[in-house]
Amino acid sequence: MEERAVLANIASIITKDLLIDQPPVDISSASYSLIDSGDDDDEAEIFALMQGKRQQSASQKRRQPEEQAERKPDRKLVKLEWPHPDLNLLHRYTDAQFESNLHMLKLTFLKIQQTLEGTLRGISLPGYPTPPAHTMLSLAMWKLSTDEHFEEIARKFRLPWALCQQVVRGFWHCISDNYESFIKWPNSLDAQRTTLQGYQEMEQLRCFRELFGIIMLKRLDVFLESEHAEVPVVLQLICNAERKVIDCYVELAMEYSFEDSPIGQTLALNPRTMPSGSYLIGNSVFPLKSYLMRPIETECFRKDAVFNELLQPAFQLAESVLDKLARRFNTLYALEARDLNEVRLIVESICAMHNLCEEYLDDGMAGDGQSNFSWGGPTEGIRGSEKDSKGLRRRTELLDELEPGE
Repeated sequence: MEERAVLANIASIITKDLLIDQPPVDISSASYSLIDSGDDDDEAEIFALMQGKRQQSASQKRRQPEEQAERKPDRKLVKLEWPHPDLNLLHRYTDAQFESNLHMLKLTFLKIQQTLEGTLRGISLPGYPTPPAHTMLSLAMWKLSTDEHFEEIARKFRLPWALCQQVVRGFWHCISDNYESFIKWPNSLDAQRTTLQGYQEMEQLRCFRELFGIIMLKRLDVFLESEHAEVPVVLQLICNAERKVIDCYVELAMEYSFEDSPIGQTLALNPRTMPSGSYLIGNSVFPLKSYLMRPIETECFRKDAVFNELLQPAFQLAESVLDKLARRFNTLYALEARDLNEVRLIVESICAMHNLCEEYLDDGMAGDGQSNFSWGGPTEGIRGSEKDSKGLRRRTELLDELEPGE
């Protein structure tokens, strides 16, 4: 009897605590079979009350982590602000200083900035906040337009060296990801017709009625961090009559061949890449193809010499494009990169910025006093073949089309 009295007192105390401190507990027969039996056992009542208290305590513990998890995303959504002063070269330099360093007009730079603003805004840098678009463009254009290393640029603009690298490399990747927006191969019928017409408007090349592009090759010595040495690479470009680059490709000099380049493979597999009967013109480093004309190696007849002479303006146009690239983007004189893939990113960025300058008719280098100069190195050991039967047939047809007076 005494034990039952003690148990009854304990049950009474627990019941009062629950009524005061906790919401009512539904002790239903479905939850606790001991009560459902109709038994007035005090131990069953105590058990039921203790179970209810445990469930409520566990429920409170579950709710706390959930509430904390809901609050955590709010902290993650806080946008990191660019902690450094904005860099805007337009405000930093006078017109003369600007043109001397960046080799373009301020107006051209402003137009490029407006063109790229939406594209650059989406760049994310690992471990760093995204800089303003004009800061990113200023750093990237300074790196491309001068022969300064990242350390020099970081000191000049008082920015961390690692941050300068991340910003400029982010720019290179962004331009490469949007390659076809800036380096456009004429795919549509209208674009192809315009490309052909462009050469017909040039007096010295008008005789080549189906000329679609001029292909050129340049050797560069690039310091690759992955090799810890200077490595020779070749730069293959195709330009149109407007002096815009419509295709670019970079490969190690020892591994290069036109047939293995993307455009070489494309033209071999799909002749419709260019209008029917049209062709490129290249010098003797390129192989003779039905879609690629090159000089005649051995001049046997007068018309052979005439043909080779008529090709000279095309080669001069190609050299002028290469010279303009180097004069605008002095990084080509001291090119350095982590690996070959980064060299490709840099060259694509240079060609893209060159095309924008040509689009905006920039003539910021008109008064530098230089017409042409030597840069890069000779493409030694690279020589194209003249044995392709279709190429020989097409060149013979072209020789017959050219009148002696031309």
